[in-house]
Amino acid sequence: LQPGTRAGVWTFARWTDDLVPVTDVDAAWKQRIQSISEQITSPGQFTNIEEVLDKSSADWEGTPTTHARHLVLLTDGMVDVSKEPGASEASRARILDTLLPRLQARGVKVHTIALSARADHDLMKRLAEQTGGWYQQVAQADELQRVFLRMFEQVGSPDSVPLTDNRFTVDSSINEATVLLFTKPDSPPVVLRSPSGEEFTDSDVPGGVAWFQDEGYHLITISAPRKGEWSVVADVDPDNRVMIVTDLKLRTSEIPSHVAVGEQTHVEAHLTNRGKLVTRQAFLRLLDVRADAIGPNGRDPQPINDAGDAGDKTAEDGRYSLNFAEQRALEQVELLISVDSPTFMREKRFRLVVHEPVSAEAIEGPDGPELLAELQTAVLQPGAELSAWQQDAAGNRIPLSLDEYRPGQYRAVLDDTVSPAFVEVSATTRLGNLLQKTYGPLALPGVESPPPPPPAVPVEPAAPVETQSAEQTVAEPPAAPEPVPDPPEVEEEGGWLMPVLLFGGFNLLLAAGGGAWWFLHRRRKSQGDDMEIEDLIDDVDAPGEPTDVEDAA
Repeated sequence: LQPGTRAGVWTFARWTDDLVPVTDVDAAWKQRIQSISEQITSPGQFTNIEEVLDKSSADWEGTPTTHARHLVLLTDGMVDVSKEPGASEASRARILDTLLPRLQARGVKVHTIALSARADHDLMKRLAEQTGGWYQQVAQADELQRVFLRMFEQVGSPDSVPLTDNRFTVDSSINEATVLLFTKPDSPPVVLRSPSGEEFTDSDVPGGVAWFQDEGYHLITISAPRKGEWSVVADVDPDNRVMIVTDLKLRTSEIPSHVAVGEQTHVEAHLTNRGKLVTRQAFLRLLDVRADAIGPNGRDPQPINDAGDAGDKTAEDGRYSLNFAEQRALEQVELLISVDSPTFMREKRFRLVVHEPVSAEAIEGPDGPELLAELQTAVLQPGAELSAWQQDAAGNRIPLSLDEYRPGQYRAVLDDTVSPAFVEVSATTRLGNLLQKTYGPLALPGVESPPPPPPAVPVEPAAPVETQSAEQTVAEPPAAPEPVPDPPEVEEEGGWLMPVLLFGGFNLLLAAGGGAWWFLHRRRKSQGDDMEIEDLIDDVDAPGEPTDVEDAA
């Protein structure tokens, strides 16, 4: 966790233990975490998720302004608070009916990790999806450290530099670098090589370097690293990272974890030096600013610009803009924002789930043919409206009566087993966009949908009406009388980024090593190494980071 973060740790079974009170994350905090983590056991027989969520978030009031709020919950069990009949069910209901709305109102993102198949996955998913957090299931113990990495990338959005062919470059603005390397049981010893050619191992650690090794990974933190190209002798792994503490930061607007198919998300990125926006054109012209969406089919370049085009408000103001939209439902897509220059590199990674707003199908149910439809509450605000109908061979609509048999889940009886069914949703997404989409034709298994009827001859319309096709997923919101403020940046340092770490049941160690998990991915040979960054950026009066995001906005 980076400087300026405040964090605490709770363990829970039947009761909740405030293991490490919320305080500033510094060297002493990390040392305490490392020491205490070795003493954590799991003797409790219960899993009181309600109490730990309540106590860990009790100090948060109102909505966050400039500081992000996060809870990270790890458990291997179901809600289990007592042997008294009905007590656990009542506790689970209070989590969803009372605690979840409170967390939503206070702007808390809940990230959940299920450590076993017997965990309450439905509850964990709902807590994460409905607060804008991230859910992950760990199927095997050796997956855990990688899951932690991805979770903290979501929480902290750290500054990082690329790691390419196990090489990375340190520039003059970097105060600390943390190298995370994943290893296998038969991997050779890890070697760290400095720009001068000196080599170090975990048994030969120089001053200014902290080297932590555990099963499956090495975490190496270098204070005041020497400028130049560093390298490591280690397995090449796509999850290896180099995370940095630096005065020259890549900052972005907040990027949601959940979006609807086709929903446009505006992303803004810019550089700050000692908390001040970098605007000097002589410096900015040297930059190659890129955005890439990395999905199942590889890397897809995205248009990002500072030319006043495609959503960019002002040309050449140092703020780069991207309107990102994914047209497919994906369990995960990674958005990589990177800056490349002759003297330095930066990158940040964000993971998103792209949801279809509604899932619908026609099935042969136990009581006969029926239509099933479910709202995806991860991307839809409460109040979404569903309608359904069947369409006969003449093109006439036969309305269907939808019954909400569970929250957000609907069904309708299909008396006509031949005519295709359709479902239409009208809603507002959690990003504030208006959405209207039709799903269909939906046919029962083994039934072929009839061809659509010929289009009717239009009667002369009074005025053209803009219609929305099934492919047009998200409509732009109507123009507002007042301009909508830009989405807030994620405060990274000097703020109250609060990833509160919660342990329950299996109690695997989230704060293992007490190190900072901050990242990197690819690197090219820098050019013009004798050119100092400070020579290219305007002089900055501020001695340190701002205490408010607005100072850097």
